[in-house]
Amino acid sequence: MTTWREFKNNPRLKERYEKRTEIIRLIREFFWREGFIETDTQIAVALPGQEPELSPVPVTLHNEKGAPRKFYLQTSPEFAMKKLLAAGFGKIFQMCKCFRDYESFGGLHNPEFTMIEWYRANATYTDIMDDTERLFKYVAEQTGVRAVAWNGREIAISGAWDRKTMRDVWKEHVGVDLNDHLLVPAMRELARGRGYAVAEDEPYEDVFYRIFLNEIEPKLGRERPVFVYEYPVSMASLSRKCAYDPRYAERFELYIGGLELANAFGELTDAEEQKNRLEADKAKRAAAGKEVYPVDPDFIAALQFGIPDTGGIALGVDRMVMLFVGARDINEVLFQTEGEP
Repeated sequence: MTTWREFKNNPRLKERYEKRTEIIRLIREFFWREGFIETDTQIAVALPGQEPELSPVPVTLHNEKGAPRKFYLQTSPEFAMKKLLAAGFGKIFQMCKCFRDYESFGGLHNPEFTMIEWYRANATYTDIMDDTERLFKYVAEQTGVRAVAWNGREIAISGAWDRKTMRDVWKEHVGVDLNDHLLVPAMRELARGRGYAVAEDEPYEDVFYRIFLNEIEPKLGRERPVFVYEYPVSMASLSRKCAYDPRYAERFELYIGGLELANAFGELTDAEEQKNRLEADKAKRAAAGKEVYPVDPDFIAALQFGIPDTGGIALGVDRMVMLFVGARDINEVLFQTEGEP
């Protein structure tokens, strides 16, 4: 992160931080103009999400008598915002700090980062794609930055955007039909055939990403931004299954110049199915040696009460700022008030 001393001695860094504050203002303006309500839920939660790959940061808070209670800094405001949907809110967004332990300090990651999430009741995940594209184009228009540079390429934000299925990009860059590799044995065999070392007990998602991150992701969005949608259902525990093919889920990610910026779902609203998926994720956490905790019963109760069909997304604000200001390291767009962590 950048300290006040570096800002004082480096006008370029100070200018980037000033641009960051402008972009954050424009993001809020966009959602206010679109009729969204800005929400502000708690950061310290008793029961975080169950994502197997994430490590929430534990904290201990004390009441007035000194009695301790364990909480976790949120990895995402998702559960809290979906409870607001159950309470009757229809178009909501939240820009907030999130925390994920064991992340690197620099590059594209930081354990503390800024994320914006928004949810639209009675909307599809393609509606969320539309929101995302219009948001970026609004910021591009207001800042005058119509194209961004990443990985040695210039990508126009104000021009046409692409939408490709996950099956499309595997065919394009790996030369296989993903339909033939939706089960663990087939994906392991494919990876071994491409020269990757794969353990016999390695889960599907790990093997999938070994190929995807090396052979596909760096090539995504190099000409223009692209939404990659319809992920294998086993990799989307919070999203609905595709109606036309339940082997896939209503999930998409946004890529610009090979940089992943957002993760979105056609939200799963079936309480029983959601609880079963979260329990399965909890078992994966246990198998991986990560801390485990109960599935949030209030979240399941909110789904049982009922929320409408909803589209939702999480967008990394720091990475978005990096693109618009031309930064190459997340530290160049973060402000640190103290010394090195």
